[in-house]
Amino acid sequence: MRKIFLIGLIIAGFVITSCNDSAVEPDPTEMYLYKSYDSTGIKIVEGWITINFTDSLGILGEWELKKVGNSENIGPQVGTGKLVGSKHGDLTFVELNPQFIDNNLILTGTLEQGKYVGEWQYISYVGITNYGTFEANKK
Repeated sequence: MRKIFLIGLIIAGFVITSCNDSAVEPDPTEMYLYKSYDSTGIKIVEGWITINFTDSLGILGEWELKKVGNSENIGPQVGTGKLVGSKHGDLTFVELNPQFIDNNLILTGTLEQGKYVGEWQYISYVGITNYGTFEANKK
């Protein structure tokens, strides 16, 4: 129940952040080299993401990620796309597929000193379908 509440809170934050018409164009682009791992620690995805703050809390960016190995059920974290996110206290939340509620990949972690590290969750129509860890280092 707590995870469902947290997911709802995250989504509400993204909606509020994305509805801000006075957002400033992101500058400069912050590129991070990204790797994600399954729940056993095996690398499953690598590539890059950009994280651009539109203001003190809102995030816009892009991503290009590719699958590594034969992992299955890793969700929509392969290909390219635009991301949105927000910062709440010490945590930074990013959605790789913000146009979908029931086929999304959410990154939750800390962003500091050129590193974004934390946990990814694949959210499908049944809820949290898979998860693991990720790390992204500023290029």
